[in-house]
Amino acid sequence: MEQLLRVEDLDASYYSYRGTVHALNHVSLSIGRQETLGLVGETGCGKSTVGLCIVGLIPSPGKIDSGRILLDGEDLVQKNKEEMREVRRTKLGLVFQDPSASLNPVLRIGNQLVEALRVKKRMGKNEAMEIAIELLAKVGITNPKVAADFPHELSGGMKQRALIAMALTGDPELLIADEPTSSLDVTLQAQIMELLAELGKKENMAVLLITHNMGLVSQYCDRVAVMYAGHVVEVGGTRIVLKSPSHPYTQGLLAAVRLASKHELASIPGTVPDLINMPQGCSFASRCSHVMDICTKEKPELVHIQETQFAACHLYGTRGQAR
Repeated sequence: MEQLLRVEDLDASYYSYRGTVHALNHVSLSIGRQETLGLVGETGCGKSTVGLCIVGLIPSPGKIDSGRILLDGEDLVQKNKEEMREVRRTKLGLVFQDPSASLNPVLRIGNQLVEALRVKKRMGKNEAMEIAIELLAKVGITNPKVAADFPHELSGGMKQRALIAMALTGDPELLIADEPTSSLDVTLQAQIMELLAELGKKENMAVLLITHNMGLVSQYCDRVAVMYAGHVVEVGGTRIVLKSPSHPYTQGLLAAVRLASKHELASIPGTVPDLINMPQGCSFASRCSHVMDICTKEKPELVHIQETQFAACHLYGTRGQAR
């Protein structure tokens, strides 16, 4: 599959009064054209920071320290603010977690779409309104009168659909959806994910789904990347990773999900390391039941396990080392 996006050895930090928070540590991943990649992990693991780095919107006091983000072969890290604004205008779309916080409460839905279209497409107001209504229909809002509604007049699912329509105004090659269903009930979650899957195929668009919901990943993602404490610890085809997880963290995460589905409580012993004072070796070593001496001294790199599956774990030595 032809690659659309490749993130290589990405380091990013936030600077606080306590010290430097190492949010991302040598993160590497890729997304093929028209592929859906699920980026999963617990709260605070850095998955949302990955999305913000890709679109060039990592908030102050955060910054990218090193690494490359290649989109169509161009390194986004080297672009200035104006150049990144152009990339977001033409190639990237972003759907945030809470549509109520992303939509302007004092502007009608149609006017917000028109404003985005006039900036991205440089078109007149009347033409933009026609396309805005078409975009709303594309995301399942077929009543054109909704364009005259304010955000507070819409349900949660309708607001999320409107936000997806906003993300489509620039005909993006890559749509980054950061927890797009977390504020919705189960029925609406399925509807929104079906919509994203359908749009990906119809619009020839790749999707980066940032989530902690393994159920959504299993149903809608071609591949999955698992993050822990700012590291990508495992990546591979969704079916392979969910059926045969290699990294001890992925194994524990999936075991907890399975027990939760049976209404039983499960957890991984220990706590996540302090991102200001990261351990010298593997970030999961203090919680791992398979820990060895090397785990506390050296950070593991992603090594080939099988087919498309890679894991960052000393259990597998350096065989077939590759990203």
